[in-house]
Amino acid sequence: MATTKTLTGALAIIRVNGTPVGRMRNVRISESIRRVEVMGLGTILTSEKPVVAWTGTLSCDFYEIDFQSTGIQNAIRRDVQTNQDFEDQLLLNADGVQVDIFKKIADIIDPNTKLIKPKVVPYASIKRCLIDQDGMDLSEGNLGGHNQNFSYLDPVLFPA
Repeated sequence: MATTKTLTGALAIIRVNGTPVGRMRNVRISESIRRVEVMGLGTILTSEKPVVAWTGTLSCDFYEIDFQSTGIQNAIRRDVQTNQDFEDQLLLNADGVQVDIFKKIADIIDPNTKLIKPKVVPYASIKRCLIDQDGMDLSEGNLGGHNQNFSYLDPVLFPA
C-alpha cells in the first residue's frame, strides 16, 4: 500500500530526543563542503580543489507562544537562576540535541472501516545539534515567530 509521495509539511513529524515538537513552521538543513583552489607557481589555472572542511547547519521556525517554552526544548536552558548557571549550561552541553524527521505514509487499508492506516518512517536524523542562535520576531499583521539556528557535528547518513 505504501506509495512514494513528495514530502510535505503535513506529512512530516519532528521529534527532538524522542519527544514530538509542536507548532514548528519550517525546518532547514544545510550541509556545506569547503574546497580550496590549488594553482601552484607559474599558473593562474586551478589544478585541483581539495575538500578542507565540512559543516552542517539546521534552522527552524515556530509559531511563538512564549519565549521560554517555544522552540526546541533544552537546546538552550533559560530555566536557571543566575547568569553563571546560564553560562554553565551553554559551556558544558557538548552533545546538544538530536532532531529526527519522520514521514507519514499509507500502510494498509483497514478491512473493517476501509480507512487508510498510516505509519511513520524515518526521513532524516540530525545528531549533536548545538544551538548558535535563539530569537523571536513579531510584526504587524502576522503571527509571532520564534527561530533557532544550530550547527551539527555529524553528516546526515543513510547506512545500508
